[in-house]
Amino acid sequence: MAIAESATGIRSTRAPLLTFLILAFPLSWYPWAVALIQHRSSGPNPLGVLLAAIIASAVFGRWRGLRDLLLSLVRVRAPLHVWAVAILTPVATVALGCLLAMEQGAVFQVQPVPWSDLLDRFVFTFLFVALGEEPGWRGYLLPRLQERFHPLLATFVLIPIWAIWHLPLMGTEFTWPLVPAFLASLAGGAIVLSWLYNASKGSVLLPMIMHALLNTVGAGYAFKLAAPEALPHLWWIYAGVWAAAGGVVVLCTKGRLGKSRAEKAAF
Repeated sequence: MAIAESATGIRSTRAPLLTFLILAFPLSWYPWAVALIQHRSSGPNPLGVLLAAIIASAVFGRWRGLRDLLLSLVRVRAPLHVWAVAILTPVATVALGCLLAMEQGAVFQVQPVPWSDLLDRFVFTFLFVALGEEPGWRGYLLPRLQERFHPLLATFVLIPIWAIWHLPLMGTEFTWPLVPAFLASLAGGAIVLSWLYNASKGSVLLPMIMHALLNTVGAGYAFKLAAPEALPHLWWIYAGVWAAAGGVVVLCTKGRLGKSRAEKAAF
């Protein structure tokens, strides 16, 4: 009886997961596909991930599922230390990565901080990249994976999916020598983002803020200051910082990444 119920539960979560993934990639990758046909380069459309999450939520969760997803985008109630991690971690990881690279001889051309440009970039990144990706990866995919797997294992399942989704950016926005370091930093970041989502009791807003701040501070300013020949070294140090951040979260939460044992899990 218990085995039958477990099998039924697995089947009930498999269809929403597969539907989301089947939709998320083509809805995001179509600009890349069109560009390849025209012998151009293009990145993915992050809003395709959001659209896939909305469709899957509406189909399998009806109005309640769609409502829960949309409410998670504006859920602000979270402990102050969780908010602090969401806001300070992007600045801290980028700053530490740059400082360690400078200590090892990397050359940076320090320039005044273009606050107005960075604000514009943050707003664009928040409303396009973060709003597109986070409701799908953290708001829809992660909680359903955690219904089937331990929180850490669920994150390890999510990491390669999220990494593959970035394929259109590999070789273009991230040159091939930088791709391994980018993927390593993505893995560490995914662990921290999982903790943010769980520790905030299901807020997608906090992962969105962290994602947008990270892209703004890193790609929008700090990484532009590094000499081109220093970028590979900087990226590997930066990846190490994120790996360390992910490791600290795993150790401090004993692998549960902010998810309480009392919450529903199927492991």
